[in-house]
Amino acid sequence: MTDRSETIAAEADVSAIEEPAVAVRDRNRKKKKGKWTLQSVFALVLALLPLIGFVIFSGFTLVISFIAMFFNINIYDLTDPFVWNNFRAFWLVFDPNYYPNDFAINVSGYFYKSLGITFWIACAQLISLTIAIGISWLLSKKWRGSNVFMVLFFVPYICSGVAVSLMWRWVFNGNFGFINAIFGTEIDWLNEPMAVPWIIILAIVWQAPGYGIVMYRAAFAAVDPALYEAASLDGANEWQKFRYITLPSISPTTFYLLIAGVGAGLLTYDMAALIAPQGWGDNIGGPENMGLTLMRLVYWLIGDSVVRTEDAFASCASVISWVLFLFTGVASMILFRIRDRRMKDVY
Repeated sequence: MTDRSETIAAEADVSAIEEPAVAVRDRNRKKKKGKWTLQSVFALVLALLPLIGFVIFSGFTLVISFIAMFFNINIYDLTDPFVWNNFRAFWLVFDPNYYPNDFAINVSGYFYKSLGITFWIACAQLISLTIAIGISWLLSKKWRGSNVFMVLFFVPYICSGVAVSLMWRWVFNGNFGFINAIFGTEIDWLNEPMAVPWIIILAIVWQAPGYGIVMYRAAFAAVDPALYEAASLDGANEWQKFRYITLPSISPTTFYLLIAGVGAGLLTYDMAALIAPQGWGDNIGGPENMGLTLMRLVYWLIGDSVVRTEDAFASCASVISWVLFLFTGVASMILFRIRDRRMKDVY
């Protein structure tokens, strides 16, 4: 009985000590919550600036783009009433047989043509990635002058896309082009339908690997040398070291570059627009539309010469934009799924 009473008394003393501490902590917390200083206000403003910028320049346009899929709107005057289009834009984009007599442009035909070309250009990023891995692996051997070569390989990446596009136009020019001068031909490459997408891919492959080379150079340097030493003791050759040690070690960098490259390929616009300038009819994006990407089609549909003729073109451009967004999201999800499976196999 005495022990129990002593225990109760001890617990009472502890609670008596803790209660004031809890009360003081709650009181201090309330004071801190209610106190605004100049520093906290300034920090809040700086934190809200990116959000405000997104809402004004991206969030608002995102909402308008979504609404435009279902309503005919005047993109030059949003005060005009929105007219329900009864899903007409979806029919115009996805149904090749839906081609009204009052419509001067076969949007569906352009859409499917640009879809295939965009997919083909996006796959070219795999070539850039392979080139970046190969060059980075050679530079990682620390040969004499390797740093100079890395800088030279990085220069095309920092060059303007406009300058790169114009350079390749001069290279493939039919009158004074470098290619015709070498081979002694007189081919007008820029007006050859099958040559146009390859010229665009060549320009991208020439410019894109520079960034990947720098990233891979850092990834190669981070691989533990002890792994290579252990592999050498086991009798592994250079290819086996590269396959079973280097590639798994640099897989996070590969995944990042693949995501960025695929996204850039799907959003290709500047090089395609400059190498194969816009036209009308069969010449949109070069001869037989062979330089027409999805982004080029979107910008063309909302151009002054097109959208002013029919409000539905803005709706079609919105549908194609959201399709492009879904393609990018699905491609990213697939790559994430592949990455997760490979990580499970490794660990």
